[in-house]
Amino acid sequence: MDMALIRARVPALGVFSLLLSGILLSGCLGGSGSDDVSWPGRDSPDMPDIDEDRILPVVFVHGTAGSASQYQTQAMRFASNGYPEDHVVAFEYSTASLIEINRALTGGLSGDLDDFIDDVLGEFNVDQVYLACHSLGTAVCGYYLTDPDREEKVAAYVAIDGAEGDNCPGDSNCMGLFVDEDNRLGAVNAYVPDETHVQAATSEASFAAQFEFFTGVEPKRTEILPQRGEVEIAGRAVYFPANSGADGTTLRVWEIDPDTAERLESSPVDSFNIGANGNWGPVTLDPTAHYEFQLLRPGRTEHHFYRQPLIRDSALVRLNTSPAGSAIETNTNSSDDHAALVITRDMEWWGDRGDDNDVLEISTTSPLWGDQPPRNIITSAIGDRNIGIHVHDDEATPRISTGNPLPYFPDQAFQWGVDVFMPASSPADGVISVVSTPRGDTDNRQVLNVPNLPSSEHRISLIFNDYIQD
Repeated sequence: MDMALIRARVPALGVFSLLLSGILLSGCLGGSGSDDVSWPGRDSPDMPDIDEDRILPVVFVHGTAGSASQYQTQAMRFASNGYPEDHVVAFEYSTASLIEINRALTGGLSGDLDDFIDDVLGEFNVDQVYLACHSLGTAVCGYYLTDPDREEKVAAYVAIDGAEGDNCPGDSNCMGLFVDEDNRLGAVNAYVPDETHVQAATSEASFAAQFEFFTGVEPKRTEILPQRGEVEIAGRAVYFPANSGADGTTLRVWEIDPDTAERLESSPVDSFNIGANGNWGPVTLDPTAHYEFQLLRPGRTEHHFYRQPLIRDSALVRLNTSPAGSAIETNTNSSDDHAALVITRDMEWWGDRGDDNDVLEISTTSPLWGDQPPRNIITSAIGDRNIGIHVHDDEATPRISTGNPLPYFPDQAFQWGVDVFMPASSPADGVISVVSTPRGDTDNRQVLNVPNLPSSEHRISLIFNDYIQD
């Protein structure tokens, strides 16, 4: 087969190469599109002309320590190209133990996935779905597709940076999408060699390849088309990495001042009781505003989530918390004097890529303790494989920011830990400011400000978008 090499500039992420065998993508990979930020609808000439028969539900299956979060941005990109908002869903499962990971690796989830797909087929009144599976998820999907009756339910399958082989599993219509250009699955393969493992699931280049493989047409844009007016947001509050619902908790959503993180009203925008499935929402939000998602965990510390605004409707928002007595909790040093953060992004933080390194600076203001100047916590030690960074004052050097790796966390999948002293007070007397300069792009810094609440009473999670656009 002919090989086509396409190079295009993705905003804020530099130059990527997409090498595709068997199908040709061209012209649209740079995120081009209309200046109209309204939602023109699928039949607008500004949308790809997708054959009705090829508009099928897309089922995402994540990998180790993953969730629907790794496909949230892609779902918004699908919608930005006329795909129905509700047609991208996720099959989630637990990777909390080696036993559960081995079950996924050896076909033990095929029955669960089949039940999920049957529910999707019934909900949308269709005969087939598309499968997009990442990492460990390619083993889950690969086993599933070896059964002929199940394979008939799948119109097309994309394996993202996972299983390899000379042939597609079963008799499926598959495409392999890899970081390493030496890898392949079957006859049709796409490559994103300037990306990393998780980024390969969430990037613009990955979306472009998947969209064309599923629909047969190029996307009009790889950026997210913002909506005018309010957006509807929904998701799950779950225990990480089991993806089980945070049963018995309560979620409150507050609009906040983006500079001070202070709540703007005395009552929350909305409140949800979380059940065993973890579901919450929808809640209607202003896409230009900032919000705090406060998870009340009876008898335990409160968990506060702060994320960048979502500019489109999304039903795949995930709020990851820890169960009582978990290893994450017991390995997080807590006190009345310092804050503890978990900073995540579904795109690896790079610390060993020279000019392409990320910069992630943390500073704290506190009249009680004195201000702490900005400190970049991305160093060469972090490498290029981690998406979650735990930050708190270590026990060995209290009230001193050494920047050294924390124990435990670097040994966990896709996680890192850094010793930083962020002075805290109850109630908060200052602000912790976290500034991300993604891949060294100083024109597109991302900023989240949170209150300096003590880790003895509060957990704080910051969620940065895995996409960069003006």
